[in-house]
Amino acid sequence: MSTATMQQASVGTVGGAVPALAISNLQSWYGESHILHNVDLSVNQGEVVTLLGRNGAGRTTTLRSIMGLVGARKGSIKINGNETIAMPTYKIAHQGIGYCPEERGIFSSLSTEENLMLPPFVSKTDKGMSVEEIYDMFPNLKERRNSQGTRLSGGEQQMLAVARILRTGARLLLLDEISEGLAPVIVQTLARMITTLKAKGYTIVMVEQNFRFAAPLADRFYVMEHGQIVESFAASELQSKTQRLNELLGV
Repeated sequence: MSTATMQQASVGTVGGAVPALAISNLQSWYGESHILHNVDLSVNQGEVVTLLGRNGAGRTTTLRSIMGLVGARKGSIKINGNETIAMPTYKIAHQGIGYCPEERGIFSSLSTEENLMLPPFVSKTDKGMSVEEIYDMFPNLKERRNSQGTRLSGGEQQMLAVARILRTGARLLLLDEISEGLAPVIVQTLARMITTLKAKGYTIVMVEQNFRFAAPLADRFYVMEHGQIVESFAASELQSKTQRLNELLGV
């Protein structure tokens, strides 16, 4: 068993609780291209976990695999203890999971508020944040509530993309590069959002290139290379892992 696998196994559960997300021996393909190779990771309820790695390491493919958005996948993906590897994407979403892709997917012809009103509920028990709760978290969106998607700044579009999944009732959030290319003031807003959501008990998996953004937010880190997990460690180990991260990430 590799060092990363042993580390992963040691943090699979907290107090015997079922992990929010447990992935074992995951393999994924796009067509004939074999992208993920026996990925193992676990995310506990209420944790913030960040996937690190160079571009092309397999981080986004891992998120897309969780949602069933790849050509083929094998292995095990359990959400709150429920096996989802054979489920279609819409059934996976109804396990209470929300995915914010890097491309955001805002409906440009609709207003901010119309975009917020579109998503269906994915949870039988949690009806998600109200529009007013969203506006309290993102005052910018309240100011632009009647603006079309095409007239929003990149930062406002990113806020809207995240806010939209919070409306669904999802409690496990997959966030792909939400800080990329944004002004520092917007990045700070998103960091406060993640801190607030963690305090509310949300579970968050982030793919991030911006290590300065992710470092103070995450409880644990996984590092990917060539479609595999090659390192995993807790936030408390961050300082001791600096040299290893420099080698793996080239920072």
